[in-house]
Amino acid sequence: MTVSGRSHAISVIGPTRPRVSVVIPTFNRAAFLPSAARSALDQTLHEIEVIIVDDGSTDATPDVCRSFAATDPRVRVIRQGNRGLPAARNAGLTAAAADWVAFLDDDDLWVPHALARLRAGVGEGDVVGCLAVAFTSDEPALTAPTILAAPQKFALTPYPPAVSAMPIALHELLLRSFFPIHGALFSTAAVRAVGGFDDTLKAAEDYDLWLRLAARAPVAVLPEALALVRMHPRQMSRVLGIQVAETRRVLERFLSTHPEIHRTGALRRRIARLAREEAYAALRAGQRRAARVAAAHAVRLWPADAKAWLYLLASPSPAAYRALRGVLRGGRGAK
Repeated sequence: MTVSGRSHAISVIGPTRPRVSVVIPTFNRAAFLPSAARSALDQTLHEIEVIIVDDGSTDATPDVCRSFAATDPRVRVIRQGNRGLPAARNAGLTAAAADWVAFLDDDDLWVPHALARLRAGVGEGDVVGCLAVAFTSDEPALTAPTILAAPQKFALTPYPPAVSAMPIALHELLLRSFFPIHGALFSTAAVRAVGGFDDTLKAAEDYDLWLRLAARAPVAVLPEALALVRMHPRQMSRVLGIQVAETRRVLERFLSTHPEIHRTGALRRRIARLAREEAYAALRAGQRRAARVAAAHAVRLWPADAKAWLYLLASPSPAAYRALRGVLRGGRGAK
């Protein structure tokens, strides 16, 4: 297959150690992977290696990987049995040869100068982050310049909302996530030192890593939007129940191992809201016990939350709750 419609000026690394290792985990994303890989290889910082970790794909993804490896000496491919996204990232981390590592998901993009700016922004800390924007599209063959040139077409929005303080301290990260995983450059040694990604998590493994790194030092941030996050229906982040449940698990586990951190009202409220949304997702899925447990947890943490009480009262009959919501919303379905 043809991986690129144009030729690239390639700086061959040879025996020289790369300045940045880029890890791209992928699973059954043959359509999207080429755009992500080109986004890495087209960086103005040429002295990189790109490690594509194929996590047991069963579609044409292995062919895409082989094509990139055959046409650019900076590309290495690791193929393993399907073990999940965190394990795939860890495989790339283990193989990384550079002192700095970046993680790019197989459907996201960077602007062409992202790695150069991040590498230049490295200070004394373990991480340097950047701002990001989200775009909406199922079209696989997109580039960052194309998207940025048509902000209305691709519904560009800040992701997440504007960062108000820099650098980002741990207490701020406890209250919300600030970065997509590819919105940063990490010290390879630091990520290895904190244990990499937790492969027992089904989601929020990147947030878990952010917390562990921020516990070592605040996260420096460049006030530039260098990362683009693709929004589409197949993303795991759209699976509400998994996302909120694992985020709550990450937060509560982190707090249990750091008893010196004071559980402020804002922090308790954040965990309560996660539990409330977990209860809502369980109601939507017809899971009575899960809805009851999550809603009760939310009520204990924040008794003034009316929605949490509603979900607790509705937990014995998820079907009745969904029917009532449908009626109240004029047949458009429950939230």
